[in-house]
Amino acid sequence: MRSTFKYITACLVMMLIPLACIGGGLSEAEKLQTAVAQTLTASVEDGTPPEEQPLPTITLAPTATEPGDPTATPKPCNKAEFVSETIPDGTEFDVNENFTKTWRLKNIGTCTWNTNYEMVFGSGDQMSGPAKKKLTQQVAPGESVDISVDLKAPNVEGTYKGIWKVADDNGTHFVHSIWVEIEAKAVLAPPPLPPAVAALTLNYVSAEGGSVRTGGDVRAALYNVGDDFQNKGSQVFVSFDMTGIPAGSTITEVIVDFTHYDTLGNPWGSLNCLRLYKHDFLPLDAGDYFAGAPAGALVKWCNDAQLSVSHADPDLISAVQSKVGSNKFQVRLQFNDKVHDGDLDADMVRFIAMKLHVTYELP
Repeated sequence: MRSTFKYITACLVMMLIPLACIGGGLSEAEKLQTAVAQTLTASVEDGTPPEEQPLPTITLAPTATEPGDPTATPKPCNKAEFVSETIPDGTEFDVNENFTKTWRLKNIGTCTWNTNYEMVFGSGDQMSGPAKKKLTQQVAPGESVDISVDLKAPNVEGTYKGIWKVADDNGTHFVHSIWVEIEAKAVLAPPPLPPAVAALTLNYVSAEGGSVRTGGDVRAALYNVGDDFQNKGSQVFVSFDMTGIPAGSTITEVIVDFTHYDTLGNPWGSLNCLRLYKHDFLPLDAGDYFAGAPAGALVKWCNDAQLSVSHADPDLISAVQSKVGSNKFQVRLQFNDKVHDGDLDADMVRFIAMKLHVTYELP
């Protein structure tokens, strides 16, 4: 039995000798096996039975510990995080247009922002904004706040940028650059509106006019023009009411409507053409009769066909325009080629009603 054990022990020793030579690279378990084998060998050499040998004392190397978490850096008292804003960069405004810029900031520090914290204008274009503006509420850590400033686009076209800061209650800036950037554009004038147009019929005032004959015979409210049975010439004077046309109006058209008439004898064949002149009178008297053949007629009729239709007379526009703002527009009608034809027969145009249709632009 002892011989067998010696044999086994010798075999183990032979197997472990190489391991002992490289022990510097063995694990703790392998070193333990080596120590046991050496003990067994020693027991064989001194003749002590293995079961009587004491076990060797094994000391294991300490196990390395994993490094712990690094110590967290403390948060600052005042710190802000940008969340959002209104009025994106490059927004266009009319020159002199008012607008409000708003920034939303989040308090990510450890201190509460109180109402002594404030927005402060930093640099650039202030755009009529305040130099400082205090917060209107407290903002605890983790809360967000909207900070607004009322601004005005400058009065000259261009690009404008203003930079703002936020300061704590000691005046220390902790937000150094939030800004507003806009484009100011000139206001384009809207196209002018077309003028308001109105129309009015000017009716003659019967009691204000009439006729005056050669020699100064005045016939009030009798509108006969031509010659009479005594070879006297007769001129007609007509007054139109202008009060319905506002002062400052611009006359654009005048249509003469003398179509309500009849004739006595043959005025066109005997006296030729009837003409209309501007003539101020009131009261009507003998001095209003105009002798001769004046120039400057505004309208001329040479037959029934011409007098029987309404028609526009451009030369009459300026004459009516000159009376805008007054109460009356007055005219004289006469045959001036001949005062009479000498036949002692009446040749007359007898007017029943006379009108002027006026179109004008309101002031």
